[in-house]
Amino acid sequence: MIEILKKLPKTNCGECGELTCMAFALQVSNAKRNLTDCPFVEGENSEETSTKSVKTLEDNYGRVSAELEEKARQINFKESARSIGGHYENRDGRETIKLQLMDKIYEMRPEGLFQNSEYCKDSWTKIIVYDYLTRMGKQPLSGDWVTLGCFRNTASHVKAFHKKSEEKIAEAFNHNIDGLKLRCSQFEGREDQGKITADYVCRFNLLPRIPLYLCFWEADEEYQASCKLFLDSNAEDYIDIEYLAYLVESFVDLFIG
Repeated sequence: MIEILKKLPKTNCGECGELTCMAFALQVSNAKRNLTDCPFVEGENSEETSTKSVKTLEDNYGRVSAELEEKARQINFKESARSIGGHYENRDGRETIKLQLMDKIYEMRPEGLFQNSEYCKDSWTKIIVYDYLTRMGKQPLSGDWVTLGCFRNTASHVKAFHKKSEEKIAEAFNHNIDGLKLRCSQFEGREDQGKITADYVCRFNLLPRIPLYLCFWEADEEYQASCKLFLDSNAEDYIDIEYLAYLVESFVDLFIG
């Protein structure tokens, strides 16, 4: 960890989303963050260190997905499908659960997660779906919209989340609300209203029980466009919040294109 810390500015600026450089270095050493998440990393060996960090992260994700898969394979398929809004099928004693994650359809089988009849190899996709399946959320959606920072233990993620997700959308569609509406329709978004007053509000279902609300305010003569993303206050009953933050960031990357 000391070698990682040496490459950081040690200013505790918080641009990475962590409160201190020491906290960020610890996250990198534990394979939870990339060194390149710090915008000020410099030095001849930064690329080499980042490569090692990425490799370690991938190894860690593979381990976590394997552990969750073992747990997911033992669930009650029928009960899980009912809880998480999946489509349950039983053909000749062979149980499956179909569900949509963002823009793709996946199928949980006794052997693991599949897409288009091929075993899913992406560790993050498996982590998210397996966690969602095994939690079997019991609380109904509250209908109350909250930001990521309203959930427990998310303070260190809020700044990075705003920069990686909300600011990206605002910048991409500044002075182009018609383009935003078109993009939303392409992603099966449904125009919504009521909870937040904004120039445009759209709901997406990242997973059957995980709605995401995009609120957009158009640019004017004084201000640039702005965007806020909201989640249901009971989302944590269905998915780990760190996984959900990653899922939203992945959705935004796909959405921006």
